[in-house]
Amino acid sequence: MEKEGHHIHEAPRSMWVPYGILATLTIGIGLIGFSAEGGIHELFTDYLDQSFGIRTVQHAVESSGLPGILAGLNPIALGASLIAFAIGFGLGYIFYIARWVDPAKFINSNIFFYAFHKLLLNRWYLNAMIYWGFVTTPLWIARGVSRYFEKPVIDQGMNMGFERAVAWSAKVVQRTQTGVAQSYLFVFGAGLLFVVLILLV
Repeated sequence: MEKEGHHIHEAPRSMWVPYGILATLTIGIGLIGFSAEGGIHELFTDYLDQSFGIRTVQHAVESSGLPGILAGLNPIALGASLIAFAIGFGLGYIFYIARWVDPAKFINSNIFFYAFHKLLLNRWYLNAMIYWGFVTTPLWIARGVSRYFEKPVIDQGMNMGFERAVAWSAKVVQRTQTGVAQSYLFVFGAGLLFVVLILLV
């Protein structure tokens, strides 16, 4: 943004309300989910069974070994989430709050950090892959179809070919129109003989 002349700034105050609502709902649903999970599961199990005849096999819930309200949690998922949160919070504090390390110098300190930063900065190159998959490749295929099929086969082969075939058949018919009654009688007799031979066979 700074390269394009835009100043980097925080979101305006009008966006604080949506951010606050989103944060509150996220935390609230996350906390309520522990107690509501069993009820929601039973609600959907009954609905699917009564409406669509889809029955769910009930499995015994294994104890995670965690106390109280955390008893239904997967300890590996919980631990991984807390570790990811701690790493993100720690790096954010070191780089941007305490400013113990300059982020630009850290990124440029070796090729691994630079490449990893570039990968994350370019959003794992998903936009490039989507662009190549859904824009560049279809355009390339469309140009190939237009160049090697539509123009030679449809435009020249069918349109011009049909036009030339009609013109050629018109010239052939025109040559048969001599204006002499004897040639007409000859063609009529030949056609009649052809029909009789077909009927006899």
